[in-house]
Amino acid sequence: MSGEKTEEPTSKKLRDARKKGQVAKSKEVSGTFGLLAVLLTIWAMSDFLFGSIQNMLLLPAQVYNEDFEFAFKVVSSVILHDFILLLIPLIVVAVFSSIIGNVMQFGVLFSGESIKPDIKKINPVQGMKKIFALKNLVEFFKSIIKIIFLSFVVYHVIQVTLQDMMNIPFCGTSCIMPVAGAVMKKLLIYAMSAFVVIAIFDYMFERYNFMKEQRMTKDEVKREYKEMEGSAEIKGKRKELHQEILNSAENTKKSDVVIKNPTHLAIGLHYSQASTPLPMIMVKGRGSHARFIVKVAEKEGIPILENVPLAHALFDVDIARYIPSELIEPVAEVFRWVEEVKEEEKYKD
Repeated sequence: MSGEKTEEPTSKKLRDARKKGQVAKSKEVSGTFGLLAVLLTIWAMSDFLFGSIQNMLLLPAQVYNEDFEFAFKVVSSVILHDFILLLIPLIVVAVFSSIIGNVMQFGVLFSGESIKPDIKKINPVQGMKKIFALKNLVEFFKSIIKIIFLSFVVYHVIQVTLQDMMNIPFCGTSCIMPVAGAVMKKLLIYAMSAFVVIAIFDYMFERYNFMKEQRMTKDEVKREYKEMEGSAEIKGKRKELHQEILNSAENTKKSDVVIKNPTHLAIGLHYSQASTPLPMIMVKGRGSHARFIVKVAEKEGIPILENVPLAHALFDVDIARYIPSELIEPVAEVFRWVEEVKEEEKYKD
């Protein structure tokens, strides 16, 4: 049926959705990327981190005999200072890594549509519908799956390291930190691996869901195609351009030589003593049009000469016009070269 959304979204449909801030995105990807960056930062500054924590723990003992009010000010100011020094880099890393995580998914995106006030957003009926919406139910089940998955990871780590933890009483207090560190290291590695797997599957699911939501009906595709075709004026210009290209091909074939400026300009010249008193501009083009002229000339076996100053001078002359008097001598040199090329080809044959 034409009313069913069975067609894949067009590039225009996706561009319009992007302008509204609607893109395929996974919170798990940005969250996992941010968490991974924070953990790596903690790992990199672990010596400074543990040193600062140790100083904060030992500081009260150092001012134990001082006046309470003075000791409290010293301890609180030092702890606050060290805590801020520890916290700032982690916050900066978390913010920037989350931004990078989003950019990795859908590039740089600025859209004001999502923050525009909308009366529907404060409608209680609409709010209740959102609570029981299928999308929110899916998010709920995803959370359950994540909890089960991570619980399995924690259980596995405990199972693997249980024997080491049970041996701590026989080893003494010196074993507590190394064993705890090893357990935490394994737990973080397994947990981060689990987060990465969850993020990958979540992104795949979100992208599939987004593309499904953006699907179009056959009528929408046809209507969009008609809009892209444009008005009668645009169609006329497109037809005119098409005709110009066809004329360029025909006029290039009528040229005796094509003079070009490597890739930017191309001019076709025709000269016949019987019919033209002076060489005439048959065709000219710039950019892709110039490359088209050169391509046609190569296919037709028309001589092509690269002459930058002459190409620029000839390009100022209108099509179907004779060359100006100041260009007669350099153009005559070109046609003498054309005659030499033809003589060489005859000699080869």
